[in-house]
Amino acid sequence: MNKEIKKRNLANASLRDNEDLPVLNFINNIYHGQRITLLEVGSGECRFVKKLKSLYKNIEITCIEINKDLAKIAEQLGCNVINANILDVKIEKKYDIVHCSHVIEHFYYPDVTKVLDLLISVVNEQGRLIIRSPLMWDMFYQDIDHIRPYPIESILNYFNCKQQQKQGKARITVDSIWYRTFPKKIGSNTIYNSTTRTTIFTKFYYLVIRIMNRCYQYLWNRYRWPATKPNGYVAIIKTNNN
Repeated sequence: MNKEIKKRNLANASLRDNEDLPVLNFINNIYHGQRITLLEVGSGECRFVKKLKSLYKNIEITCIEINKDLAKIAEQLGCNVINANILDVKIEKKYDIVHCSHVIEHFYYPDVTKVLDLLISVVNEQGRLIIRSPLMWDMFYQDIDHIRPYPIESILNYFNCKQQQKQGKARITVDSIWYRTFPKKIGSNTIYNSTTRTTIFTKFYYLVIRIMNRCYQYLWNRYRWPATKPNGYVAIIKTNNN
């Protein structure tokens, strides 16, 4: 790993910034100061929208957000806003980038296929659909509205495999896929307080574990190793119309 990548990793050591990186790398490759249109699906508190606006001056962002209060945040940032459930949205315009971050896991089948059909249909001829989504991991259901994970293979099969209950009309390929990992941890990070009965051995044991986990965090920040199994992904998708 060269010095440039190490510096980049250190600058993106937070988990959110780390996941943003493949999206920003893609935009950097196509952005040369010209106007870009982007549809942000599920803009939430606009964390990523704010980052985009700070980095790219000629980007025009339209946000779809079901929460009325959160939609107001996007409006205040000067974005075009569609305050509605994506299942009820009809969009005539096409976009250079359709960015759908942590949305599809909130839908049952077959509603998720309606969402995917819409997303693909509003990508312009040279554009890309970018999907971020979690995979199954031990904290997946800590979000009460998480329904199920949709790995990228299931999305590819929906559009490209005829042996489905329902098949998408478009045909897609994945330009690139990046898998999210977290720093690996061992044992427990329990910190005992003064009221907890412990032996010298257990105190020493947990001290060693905390030190090792801090080392793992440092190594992951620098080298992205040692890491957990992939627990999410960012997929940049091209349609047969591109």
